Amino acid sequence: MSQIDTSMSPALRGVMLSEIKSLLPAFLSAASVEREGAVNAAVELLGLPEFELRRILAVHIMLSTPIRELVCELPTAVRRPLTSSVRPRIAGRTVTSGIDWAATARHRATSSPLGDIWVTRPANRIFDIPENRALAWVLRVLEERGIMAVPPTGEAPGAWGDEIRHMTGVVRRTRRTAWLEGVPDTWPGDDAYLRLKADRMGFYRIRVANAARYLRHILIAPSPVDIVQALSERYFEPRQDWKLFEIAVLMRISRDLAEVGKRLSPTRLFQEGRGRPFARFSTGPSREIRLWYQMWPFSTRPSELDDAVRYYGLPSGGNRPDIVIELVEDGKSVRAIVLELKASTSGSYLSSGFSQLLGYLRDRRRLLTKPASGWLVAPPGTGYTSKVPDGRALWVTSSDEVSSAVRAVALSATYAGCA
Repeated sequence: MSQIDTSMSPALRGVMLSEIKSLLPAFLSAASVEREGAVNAAVELLGLPEFELRRILAVHIMLSTPIRELVCELPTAVRRPLTSSVRPRIAGRTVTSGIDWAATARHRATSSPLGDIWVTRPANRIFDIPENRALAWVLRVLEERGIMAVPPTGEAPGAWGDEIRHMTGVVRRTRRTAWLEGVPDTWPGDDAYLRLKADRMGFYRIRVANAARYLRHILIAPSPVDIVQALSERYFEPRQDWKLFEIAVLMRISRDLAEVGKRLSPTRLFQEGRGRPFARFSTGPSREIRLWYQMWPFSTRPSELDDAVRYYGLPSGGNRPDIVIELVEDGKSVRAIVLELKASTSGSYLSSGFSQLLGYLRDRRRLLTKPASGWLVAPPGTGYTSKVPDGRALWVTSSDEVSSAVRAVALSATYAGCA
């Protein structure tokens, strides 16, 4: 992985973010058929640890409109909870509630007439009803997600971190309310929505119902659009410009290749296990393009670096480029193009990208069969000049032009002879 650089302009970031929002849901939808949901597909695509993606979703949940509105009204609403009531008949000599005269007459008729017994029916409030179980479930989930998003100890990451920590505190204190502590925090079933809808005061009908529907949707079966929205707001935009840049370029190349070739295994873009390409495209009867993301194809072996690491018994080593485009003819790999992506237009920083590319080409000599085998991809800008490589193994191009260049390779007469 190359050194992180975060110097993309706000305008370029906005363009790439909008592209991801429009393109990535289709990729996750196709992948989720085989990978049991858009969350697992996103983990595979982005190389994110699952706990990190879950944390991002937790932040997204806590800062969503339904949850913010619920927590805002929570302290006041729990003072006026919905309740049910039962009126059991109690026979005794004291009167502490309304007298049931008919029951009193029957009781005296069948017992000693001298006993001064009254039958009363006190109204006992019952808090354990479906509406309050739904509220208790929502609050338990919110406290869990709040802690996952921003742990109680440590520095909060900015204003939104302080907000989440405050919201988590409000939810925690509410859960300790006396009447609510006795209500089970398990989901009462979807029939609860009908009960919530009948609330005349509005808090249960609007706030609790909206929060419950949102949470059950985002936690049980989030859509690709939900995942992309969360990633766009809490992962790409604030601090991960390099990842945003990588994914946007990957999406562009995949989109252009899909227009000139036929995607192989179209419902399974994100393959199980290592050593399989991100996507494969057939561009002719005997021609194929394989797109590898942060992984070397087997055809580029042997690796001189891997051999040296094993020979000297070093604990770690190896390298991997951002994207490798493998060109196959008649079932045989004939060429590989290495793409090193830099989310910067700084000339000195881009020079380091050339050093990385030379390291890749030196390490895997089979890549040196044709010129322009190493492509340095950067945002459009004035920090560099892109020109024909003129026999060189290295080429610099912009993120706006790289997908067209890959498309031209796909349409070339022969992979072995393309520039």
